[in-house]
Amino acid sequence: MPAGGGTKARARQEAQRARILEAARKCFSEEGFHGAGMSAIAREAGMSQGLIYRYFTNKAAIIQAITEEQRARRTEDLCAIATFEDLVDRLMDKLRRWRSGDAEDDIFDPALFLEISAESSRDPEVAAMVSEQEKEIWADFAAIVRRDAESRGQALDDEALRCRTMALRCLVDGVITACVRDPHLDCNQVQASLRRVLRQLGGG
Repeated sequence: MPAGGGTKARARQEAQRARILEAARKCFSEEGFHGAGMSAIAREAGMSQGLIYRYFTNKAAIIQAITEEQRARRTEDLCAIATFEDLVDRLMDKLRRWRSGDAEDDIFDPALFLEISAESSRDPEVAAMVSEQEKEIWADFAAIVRRDAESRGQALDDEALRCRTMALRCLVDGVITACVRDPHLDCNQVQASLRRVLRQLGGG
């Protein structure tokens, strides 16, 4: 980001940066990383490529900024979840809002999540970013498993914690993928099914 300036200048710089990232999220989600070049991002943001390069040196830097934003929001969301049921309800609410186009105040974007996952298999720089974040994601999910077990009066050993965390993570990632691939998937049915399965996972 350009350095210097007073409070108004910094506020303008933050607004410009946010505008670029919002445009990039939209382009990446709709066109993929390879289909969305800096020129497409500039058009969507309504600014010149030269201005964008004052904030981000390349497309990889934009991807990193987006993933860091997502990481911060995801950690905040997951820390507020106490049980598996809470997780299911919050996840399905986000997916419904994303499908309906009513998620403008939220950076949660399942299509972009899949695009980043795919790009990490092709681009070593993106793969390194994703790998680093994975450590935090697993820790966040393990914390949910612990809190859910505590709410049921259970004490988990390390192996039980590992198994439940693995199952929970795979279920959540699978639901996100399924909802992107099948726009007609019944969210109410998915929610009810997940609640039932996770009750069994939690020993309820």
